Amino acid sequence: MDHYGFVSILPPIIAIALAIKTKNVLFSLFVGIFFGSTVLAGWNPIKGFVNLIPNYIYEQVASDSNMQSLTNLLIIGAFVTLIGATGGAAAFANKIGKVINNKKKTEIAMWLGGLFVWFSDSANSLLVGPIFHPIGEKFKVSREKFAYILDATSSPICAMVPIISWGVYIMGLIQTELEALPQVTMTSWDIFVGAVPYQYYSILTLLMVGYLAYTQFDYGPMLKAQRRAEAGIVLREGAVPLRDTRVVELPKGVEPKARMVVVPLIALLTVMFTIFILNGFPKQSLSGIVIRQGIALGFIVGGIIAAVMAYQNKIMTLKQLEDTVFDGMKGMVYLMVLMIFAWSLGSLTKQLGTANYIVELSEGFLNPGFLPVIMFIVGCLMSLPTGSSWGPYAILMPIGIPVAVQMGAPVVVTVAAIICGGLFGDHCSPLSDTTLLASMGAASDHMDHFKTQFPYALTVAFVSAILYLIAGFTESTIILVPGIIALFVIVYFLHKASVKKIENLSEKELAS
Repeated sequence: MDHYGFVSILPPIIAIALAIKTKNVLFSLFVGIFFGSTVLAGWNPIKGFVNLIPNYIYEQVASDSNMQSLTNLLIIGAFVTLIGATGGAAAFANKIGKVINNKKKTEIAMWLGGLFVWFSDSANSLLVGPIFHPIGEKFKVSREKFAYILDATSSPICAMVPIISWGVYIMGLIQTELEALPQVTMTSWDIFVGAVPYQYYSILTLLMVGYLAYTQFDYGPMLKAQRRAEAGIVLREGAVPLRDTRVVELPKGVEPKARMVVVPLIALLTVMFTIFILNGFPKQSLSGIVIRQGIALGFIVGGIIAAVMAYQNKIMTLKQLEDTVFDGMKGMVYLMVLMIFAWSLGSLTKQLGTANYIVELSEGFLNPGFLPVIMFIVGCLMSLPTGSSWGPYAILMPIGIPVAVQMGAPVVVTVAAIICGGLFGDHCSPLSDTTLLASMGAASDHMDHFKTQFPYALTVAFVSAILYLIAGFTESTIILVPGIIALFVIVYFLHKASVKKIENLSEKELAS
């Protein structure tokens, strides 16, 4: 396979290490991109620097899907800022606060809200985030915990839905391999749907969010963040949130009304699902462009209705509405640059053969029964430094499916393991666009989100790896039940151990 050896994995490692050390993600990504560009330029730093813009930055911005995503971010940013400026979100929070009246119920509601937005990994954070933000602040949910809930209910659920872009893409990869394997009688749909019960990482992640919300058994850095929030400090001192959360001041005599957010949201969802239905949903799979189109039109219509209501209720003048819309768009610029840099680094890792190098290292260890767990671990190792799931899918599906057929390994379990291995990095890598969006939706510091979430992701990945090891030999679906029990027990003991570590920390130490 084509790769640059050990050097292939250095750009993402440099970016992640610098981000953890400096807490400056933008700078860290740039350094990683520059290093990778220098390697591809024959170790010529001047040529590497010159190539940065045309070969990587421009290339990512010019991509149709990326440009659509960036445009949607501007639209969503305008909408979020607009409904926030109307006071509707705060009023809505006060309304449902009569039912959701403590931290536990707030986190459960956040979890259920994330599960509801199953049709898009990006819409989850950007829609659920601003709605539940005031409630989270009221009941002292840390920004880090909120970001985790948003992140853990985005990609993990999308990866199990066959009728959206995730399913369409994965089934396309499966179909390509099936065409070269006439001995396999299953269709790509059969394999994808059959793999859902074996998507251990996806299922366990979704269940873990609910379990943590109900029991409050947080551990590691997240427990420290939650204890800090209980003291009234929802954001770490010195943290840089990815979204402005200034308190809205309405004109004198104007009372905030919940309908200012409810009506636009109903319109948003109506338009969105109308687009989906007109394009065959739920009988047919939806392409990525249809989903992005539905999201864009939904947010535009919702924004127009919010603007009209704000004007009619004398909350804002036309000039103020215009300024608010553009303020919302400007607030997304930092996130857009981060995403462009993350995409650029992902493109570089493909050219360097990062994934190919990791796969080559693992090839000598393949065995029929061990194939699923090996595919899962390799997928995790590939996706974590790149923040991408679809790249590892494109590489591992052509390897895993033929090998599984030839060796007599369980094809469905192997496919599920590949899906979840790629999902791991998409879910928790600091370079992942969905991770960035979760930080934005929760108004959290991005590296704080990564550091508090990562132990949770590792815990789920550990249990998932054991399940894939067993399923590779048994193909049993029932092992998920003891896997769930094992996960919950592990979390309980990790919580108890963490409580002992932080119980003597001062308020100043918790805030740092």
